[in-house]
Amino acid sequence: MSESEIDSFLRERDSGVLSLSDGRESYAVPESFGYDGESIYFQMAYTDSSHKMSFMETTETATFTVYVDGLTASSVVARGPIEPVPEDEQLLAANALAENNVVPVLNVSTQMSVDELGFDFYRLRPEEITGRRFGPDV
Repeated sequence: MSESEIDSFLRERDSGVLSLSDGRESYAVPESFGYDGESIYFQMAYTDSSHKMSFMETTETATFTVYVDGLTASSVVARGPIEPVPEDEQLLAANALAENNVVPVLNVSTQMSVDELGFDFYRLRPEEITGRRFGPDV
């Protein structure tokens, strides 16, 4: 995929799989996301004992995969550091999430009330981003 095709693909999707690592183990979790053309944003919901957040703290390079399967399939893989969004840039994160036309619900627990959860914005700044299409129509 070209850069413009990758950009369009990410702007048209609303979820993917975020892969994290602690140096020994990996941890992959489905996440809703927003994309502003430069960074991929997530709104993380978590508890104090969150497995996901412990991996967020130890991950040097995160991988985020967005895909569509079917007869003709497409995927984009972005790799880079993941970091908390500074408070003065959180409006950018919220806007990117809102523009992807989905309420970020993939990471919200159905077993806890919202007031038992913490919410923080994170962003992945891709250092490497690739995309491909495959299937009989490509």
